[in-house]
Amino acid sequence: MTLQILADYSTLSKTTANLIIDYIKKKPSALICLASGHTPIGVFQELQKAVQAKQVDLSKCIFLSLDEWVNIDPSDSGSCLSMLKKDCFAPLGIGANQVEFFDVSVPDLQKECDRINALIESRGGLDIMLVGVGTNGHIGMNEPGTSFKSYAHISELAEETKSVGQKYFQKNTSLSLGITLGLNHLREAKLPIVMANGTKKAAIIAKGLQGIATEEIPLSVVHLIPQAHVMLDKEAADLIQELRIEN
Repeated sequence: MTLQILADYSTLSKTTANLIIDYIKKKPSALICLASGHTPIGVFQELQKAVQAKQVDLSKCIFLSLDEWVNIDPSDSGSCLSMLKKDCFAPLGIGANQVEFFDVSVPDLQKECDRINALIESRGGLDIMLVGVGTNGHIGMNEPGTSFKSYAHISELAEETKSVGQKYFQKNTSLSLGITLGLNHLREAKLPIVMANGTKKAAIIAKGLQGIATEEIPLSVVHLIPQAHVMLDKEAADLIQELRIEN
C-alpha cells in the first residue's frame, strides 16, 4: 500500500481528488464507487472545482454508492444515497443514468446484492473505490469480523455504528442492518483509496496500520492491497509510531 499523510483536511481532500482525476483522464468511462458521509465531502468539492475548470470530464463515468441503511427510506436525508446526491451528484452534474445504488425497497435484498456484484463484474471490476473508516475500523458497512473475501452482502450493524450513525438523521432512528459492497471489492479495485481525517480516527488508524491484517479490524485489509492508497491528515495519523506494511 501507499501511505500519504497530509498537513490538513484541505490538502488531504485536494490530493485525494487529484488521484481520482488522474485516473479518469486515463479512463473516462471509469466505474467509481463512492462513500457518503462527512469524510469525502472535501474531495467532492475539489472534483466540482475541476469540473468547472474543465480539467476533468465525468460525463462518461458510472458512479456506484458504497452502501445503504436497510429499512430506511432512500428519500430520508440520512440515507447514503440522499447524502451522495446532495454532496456529490448534484454539485457535479451527475445524471441519474450515471448512478447505480442498492435498492433497499426490494423484497429480496440478497438478489440486490447479486445484482450489484454482477454489475461490477460485467464492467471488469471497480476502477476507483473511495472509502472512509469508522471508529471501530469498519469500511462501508463491513463491520469487525467481516471476511476479507466478501462481496456485496447484508450486514448486521455494530452497536458503535448504530450510535454514530444517528448524526446523519434529524431524529433518533432505529438502525440494525446495512447493505454494502464487500472488502474483496476493495482488494480488487484498480484504485482503492482509504481516507480518514481528524483525531477521532487516530486510535483505530494506528491500530489498523501498525498491526497485521486481521478481520477483526476491517481497515487492516489494506496490508493485503499493494495498489491501495491510504490518505490521512496529520490528526488521523497522530498515533502512528511504526508501520509494518505487508503487501
